[in-house]
Amino acid sequence: MRLLSLNLLTVSLTAVILGLLTLPALSIRGDGESPPALPTAKLRAFGVYVDPWHIDDWAARVGAPPTMAAKFEAFSRKRDLIKFTSEAERRGLREVLVSWEPWKPVRAKLGVYRQSYPQRGYRNVDIANGSQDRYIRRVARGLTTFNGVVYIRYAHEMNGFWYPWSWDARSYRRAWRRMVRIFRDVGASNVRFVWSANPNLYERRDRWLHNLRLYWPGDRYVDALGMTVINFGGRKLYSVSDFVPRLRALHRRFHKPVLITEANTQYGDRVRWLNDLRRMLRGAPWITAVAWSQLPSRGAAQMRKPGDLHWDVQRDPCAAAVLRGVIEDGLARTTGARQPAGCDGGSRLAPAPLSGQQLEALRAARLR
Repeated sequence: MRLLSLNLLTVSLTAVILGLLTLPALSIRGDGESPPALPTAKLRAFGVYVDPWHIDDWAARVGAPPTMAAKFEAFSRKRDLIKFTSEAERRGLREVLVSWEPWKPVRAKLGVYRQSYPQRGYRNVDIANGSQDRYIRRVARGLTTFNGVVYIRYAHEMNGFWYPWSWDARSYRRAWRRMVRIFRDVGASNVRFVWSANPNLYERRDRWLHNLRLYWPGDRYVDALGMTVINFGGRKLYSVSDFVPRLRALHRRFHKPVLITEANTQYGDRVRWLNDLRRMLRGAPWITAVAWSQLPSRGAAQMRKPGDLHWDVQRDPCAAAVLRGVIEDGLARTTGARQPAGCDGGSRLAPAPLSGQQLEALRAARLR
């Protein structure tokens, strides 16, 4: 009996010791699976419309890591965005911007009239009456899984005439509010709603503001404001200073932080334009994010003789140097890097590739 008791005691003590020995291993395993730390965009986030699967390549070629991934998503695709946000999170990003379009996309070459024609099931009045509730709820639930902030730019540039959601401003307001309520009902507290206007520089300021107010869903339903800032060239050759009065008016009228939700410029004067953008941002702390987009432009496709938007900052050392400065300003970080010699607006040479060590440094910077 004594021998049996001794054996049982020995077995018990052995189990306890083995259990204690496994605690550090369990702790280490848990730490290894925890998500990366948030990036420190202290002053201004910088996003880029690039799939998160390719965002490290973009960072390596431009020379600085974005703090936000951005994308366009149409309702007709019926995707829940989980793959997008999961990959962004895996890459160390904690902010994403989704330009969420309630329609089935129309080919740009069919023209503005065809593109702007209301689509049954996606019309403002349909969404206001619940036609897309199931899809909206599925997306909202999926976004709650993202360990970060999601900016939803729903039905953007509504004050223009080239999208179907520009029709029926009253129903636009109702659809917006219904969409926000669904997100709140499912507990998507990490989502921010961005009401994003077009500057419509062809309109007088008073007319522009009057039309904007028609689409305003109410202070309770909007977290931030957005605006498109694109210099198309040709008949729409816009300097940065052309946009500034509209950006300020938007901020002063609606009293919310502002995101530049699409930024791009034609090739010809790109370095000067980007330098002007950087200077403007330094004097506008209420602009809290910039999203760089060089995706194919519907606006350019429907223009007669637009400027050259078919260039890529990843293959342009001069423009990349300026964007690096914009990113570093937002991170409240200064590297002292200068623009390459001869950056007077002409070079299309590919930048020198970064070494593996430099690429790892860029990735680490995003996780700090």
